[in-house]
Amino acid sequence: MTRLDLLVFKAVMPAVILTCVVFAGFDSLLALLNELDEIGIGDYDMLRVLEYVVLTVPRRLYQMFSTAAIVGTMMGLGALAARSELVALQAAGASRTRIGISAVYAVACLLVVALLLGEWIGPRADRMAEDLAAQSKSEGVAFSGSGLWLRDGKAVWNAKRIVITGPGQLELWEVWRYQFGDDARLQEVIKAERASFGAGQFELRKLSRDSISDEQIVSVQEDSHQVDTLLDPSLIESHTVRPRQQGTADLAETIRYARVNQLDALAFESAFWFRVFYPLVCLALAFAAVPFAFGNLRSGGAGQRLLLGMALGIGFYFGQRTLINLAETNQDGLILVNAVPPLVLIAITWWALRRPAR
Repeated sequence: MTRLDLLVFKAVMPAVILTCVVFAGFDSLLALLNELDEIGIGDYDMLRVLEYVVLTVPRRLYQMFSTAAIVGTMMGLGALAARSELVALQAAGASRTRIGISAVYAVACLLVVALLLGEWIGPRADRMAEDLAAQSKSEGVAFSGSGLWLRDGKAVWNAKRIVITGPGQLELWEVWRYQFGDDARLQEVIKAERASFGAGQFELRKLSRDSISDEQIVSVQEDSHQVDTLLDPSLIESHTVRPRQQGTADLAETIRYARVNQLDALAFESAFWFRVFYPLVCLALAFAAVPFAFGNLRSGGAGQRLLLGMALGIGFYFGQRTLINLAETNQDGLILVNAVPPLVLIAITWWALRRPAR
């Protein structure tokens, strides 16, 4: 590491960390205020609310890192510019592009930690949070390593995956249903490829049904079978970890299962490619902040840098989100809309840094 890298690291890394913590803290505060309305349901008290919010912090840090990358880089380099240290570095022979690359290196080091939070710690903590909330509210919903467990009257459901298809509409994939009698003895076991909810019923597809009695077990293979349910789909939906909150490995496994069984995995594919290119987005946004440190921001305050960084980060997010929505509507081009915007941003920034300073 050169002295240039060290100087930029010391300026950029603390700024990115502080920005990410502040943004995630604000997001957590909003989540806490939202959860206060749920206090009093079952055993869901203030302590449980705090535990729930704390468990979601790793995911929030990961999600906020892209915005923190551009704002923190702008703040850190802006501070160097305000002290004329960037001018001194250029006088010593460092190009603007070289300074920008050092800033990207600093963000890349922090990105490793963010990916650890987003790919490993965050998804597991989110499942723990939803399980804590569901059990505290005594809603008959639980999560484990084997998926989602639901109590439905005298029946128990287990599903490996939950797919939200619309408001109040959902599908369960890799489903097991255990029906018990009044004496708590197992009467029926159903294994289905998927179960779709509608009109107070679950319609199971491609299933095997085993009816159990004292004398025998009768097995039946069916293409479809309808089962009445007391479950509220909004209850399941409220405790479901969304695709964007799942790790890349989990998403890849879900997509593989969907393709093998010819199921619609568009939401999971969109989340998968978003996560694959998320590191590139973070680095592109950090790089995009560099030209502003050599412009008007040299004389601007921290507030100006903060507002401009947030505006650029939010603008990029909504622009890319619009493209992703269009790709989802057309069911094509998910790789392009996730890969091209950050690459274009890098190219524009590179051009801006390489052109002669005015």
